[in-house]
Amino acid sequence: MPGRHTMIRLTAFLGFALVGIWCLQSWSVQKPVSVSEFAMHASDHQPPLMNRCASCHQDVCEEFKDAPHTQTLIEASDPLVLSRFAGRSFQIAKDGPVVSFEERDKQLWMTSNAYPESMRIEWMFGSGQHAMTPVSLFTNPDGSTELIEGSVSWFPPNVLGATPGADLTGSPGIRSLGGPIDHARTMECFGCHVTQLPHDGGRIRQQDIIKGVSCDRCHPGGEKHIAAMEQGEELSIEKWSELSPLESINRCGECHRRADQLTASELSPERPVLVRFAPVGMAMSACFLKQDSVPEGPHSFRMDCLTCHDPHKPAEKSKEFYIEKCLQCHGPEKHQVSECTSAITSRECLECHMPTVSLTDNLKLTDHWIRIRTSSDLPAASELAPNPKP
Repeated sequence: MPGRHTMIRLTAFLGFALVGIWCLQSWSVQKPVSVSEFAMHASDHQPPLMNRCASCHQDVCEEFKDAPHTQTLIEASDPLVLSRFAGRSFQIAKDGPVVSFEERDKQLWMTSNAYPESMRIEWMFGSGQHAMTPVSLFTNPDGSTELIEGSVSWFPPNVLGATPGADLTGSPGIRSLGGPIDHARTMECFGCHVTQLPHDGGRIRQQDIIKGVSCDRCHPGGEKHIAAMEQGEELSIEKWSELSPLESINRCGECHRRADQLTASELSPERPVLVRFAPVGMAMSACFLKQDSVPEGPHSFRMDCLTCHDPHKPAEKSKEFYIEKCLQCHGPEKHQVSECTSAITSRECLECHMPTVSLTDNLKLTDHWIRIRTSSDLPAASELAPNPKP
């Protein structure tokens, strides 16, 4: 019943307003966000679709269609989503509420034994490479779209678990279903999972969303580029290789976080939550900071996110691939930056300098703050759970 569903969401909004927006404090950086900021993330006008780019860039587009960036937003009614959530349950905390997912008329619904009403899920944030998190939308009293981030997410290989940053105290009531995100953050969150985010005032037109991070998000000006090429004229589109390394990682950081969004006290290796923000760690790494001081020569290499990650493809899974990148500068050949003195130089660079860190029981990420560390720098999952905060 649409009317009843709307009332449920309005009730949710009012209830969340009373308790405060705890979710925003869980994972967001401590920087005020205005509604206008989401424009840097996603276009509110029609950008060129990938099939137009493919007429000249067929090989790249063919690779890119299966990349995680193109799958950052999925309808909750998608058969893949239903197969991962429907008919499953998860207890958020010991003796806490049990959250369940049900399929009703090919739609996904979320329920809790601590709250009498169901919540319909419209979207999933995340490609599934690390996680998929359910999202429910509602219209606030001002007529603007806001979202509720589900308290339970899906993680590979195929398990349900608490959403990072979720309230794990076992609180009863609607909070057991998820945490609210205000309008400005809603636009920012959606802006990092779409190519186009059309809206009327503050109300998102869901039916017109262009899902995923497509060509125009990273190569703005595509429409003019295509028009010029069709007229036989030359108009080069922006290339990331022409950006400085700092500009490059900050572009990634628009969604993956930038170091300049945090305070000096927050930029500490003792804050394991930073593992989640790869460009922040990269910006603090000596490998990145000192690259301009490396003499030009056969062994000088550019250091930014694209050094190891081709955004048009899924990330490489072989550790040997990444070790080879390290050895381009730190191998035994002469005239390189510096040779690692460890006896295992050619085998285990990552375990010492870029280890995988457990943020929760189900979420492990690579620490991109490349540095010399001791065993005390490697936090156990128990030290990071249940609710790491920036």
